[in-house]
Parts: sequence; C-alpha cells; structure tokens
Amino acid sequence: MSRWWSILAFLPLQGCAAFPPLGHEASSTQAQYILGHLQVSTELTARRKEFARAVVDAKSIVVDFAARHGWEKQAQVSMFDTVEIFSSQQDLWQRVKELNKLPAETPLPTAGLVAGLESRVLLAVHPEEYARISPAYATAQKDAWTRLLAHEIAHRLHVVILNGNEDAMGPAWFFEGFAVLAAGQAIGSDIVLKSSDDALAQVADAKSKGAYSRYAAAVRFFLTKTSLSELVAKAGQKDFEAWLKSLHG
Repeated sequence: MSRWWSILAFLPLQGCAAFPPLGHEASSTQAQYILGHLQVSTELTARRKEFARAVVDAKSIVVDFAARHGWEKQAQVSMFDTVEIFSSQQDLWQRVKELNKLPAETPLPTAGLVAGLESRVLLAVHPEEYARISPAYATAQKDAWTRLLAHEIAHRLHVVILNGNEDAMGPAWFFEGFAVLAAGQAIGSDIVLKSSDDALAQVADAKSKGAYSRYAAAVRFFLTKTSLSELVAKAGQKDFEAWLKSLHG
C-alpha cells in the first residue's frame, strides 16, 4: 500500500459511535453484533461467522496493545460502524471509490491494496485474495488476515491518541510501522539496523519492495532509544527525524 492509499484511510471520524467500543466484552456478544453489521460478497455468505470472529480477535489485539502502552481510554472509542469483506481487490477498490466519491476512472493506487478503514467502514478482501496479492505477508502468521484487520483498526487508534489530528501522525514509515507493531504482524522482525542513519536510510524509499518490513524495523529500532508514547508525540514535528538522530540509548 502506498502513502496515497494510507492517507485515504484517515478520513475524519463522522457520525455517532454505533459500533461497540474496543474492549473485552464477551466475545460471543461482540461476534453477534458484528454479524448484524457485516456485509460480504454473495459467494462468501457461508463464511460470515468466520469473518465476524476475526474482527473480534482483531479488536482484541488492538485493545491489548493499547493497554500495554497506557492508551486504554483511547481504545474504548468506537472506530468503525460496519465491516465489508470482498471477493476481489477490484471490488474493494470500487467500494473505496464510492466511499470517497472518487471518479470512476481513478486507477488503483497500488497493486498491494487489500484493506482499509474508510468513513467508519472496515474493508478488506477475503483471506485467500489477501494471500494472492501479498503472499509474503499473508503467510507469515496463521492469523495474518486477522492481523491485517487489526492493522487498519490500529491506524484509527493512532488518530484517536492524537485527538483526531491526522497531520500529527508523522511520516508514512512511522504510522505504518506503528500499525504493524500494534497489530503484532510478523513483518520486518528479521531486519537488523545498526544505527539511526541506517534506519532512516532504510525507510527513505517508500515505493520499493518490502517497504512495510523496513518501516516496522525502523520503529522497532527507535524503540530501543525511547518509548513509543514519545515517538507518537514527536512524529508530527518538522524536526522528527533530526530528533531521532540525536537519541542515544
């Protein structure tokens, strides 16, 4: 996913909080609620319970992450109202265009488009389509698709932490790396960075293959220098990368 696609996902929160807040309510109750707010392609109807369960698990992943970092209150904010699962990337992109009122001829922004959170709608292709489009990421963990959903929810949590100020999320490498960590995705854990300059050089090229792995590795590296809460607070500042280079740890 490119930065352009990432920006699409961060539309202002709108409307009332109809969806249950992220929390540890009985999972069966959450799943039943989600089933009532879940839309799937016709050929995926038999898998509705499977998808609802995955959404519950994705929410729990983000809640647990938030609790570890002192963001329990922020994790209680309702992040989305409905969930839509698609049979193909093209169907997903068509829905994204509708939600964002984009011209019909708008081209697919990235070959890796697999999910998003648009206008309080959590969107994703089904697990097998995810595996087709992003095999390396989709096969990294047994619950990779669930963690893909958690990644999108984590982006919204990030915005809530910043009191809705999306401009303060910082560079794409940081907010995408944040979401990878929040979702517990096994991405970039094998990359060893030796210095701040090395980390920043690795994230300089957003368009090259494996960018998300390098984003996550960079965030993990800087977490050896300071806390995640401080990184989140500083990321939107103009001198963020200069500040990162000044860190010692």
